[in-house]
Amino acid sequence: MKKKFFLHIRVFTLLSFLLTPIFAGNIPDGKPSLNRVYRSAKISDSYHFLLLDGKRYYYVNTNKSKTLTPSEMKSSNILELLKSKQSWGQAFASSGNYIKKNGAIFTEKYLDRIKVLSPKKIKYLNKIFILQ
Repeated sequence: MKKKFFLHIRVFTLLSFLLTPIFAGNIPDGKPSLNRVYRSAKISDSYHFLLLDGKRYYYVNTNKSKTLTPSEMKSSNILELLKSKQSWGQAFASSGNYIKKNGAIFTEKYLDRIKVLSPKKIKYLNKIFILQ
């Protein structure tokens, strides 16, 4: 009697597991704040900055500054601006176009995902950026 009862429970559990639909759909990204600078937490004595502007993105990794303005991020000579803020340290800048595909945002050149967690929080290159 006990064996039949446990067999029924196992069969029922297996059937319920197999017949339960799994809804793991693609959740579309939110909308980022445009023309606003996002900054990561301090990582290895440097900060990472990200700015989205229309169809372009601007990315800076530096230990020369804690804050950057949108006009500094968009500047073609961002590295010289950072050098004037602090003579020692390092800075790397890149920029390019981004595309929206199926509700997600990707860099056009390398197809790196820019995941908008909320209008104030973005994940890019495995780093969390928070609106300044």
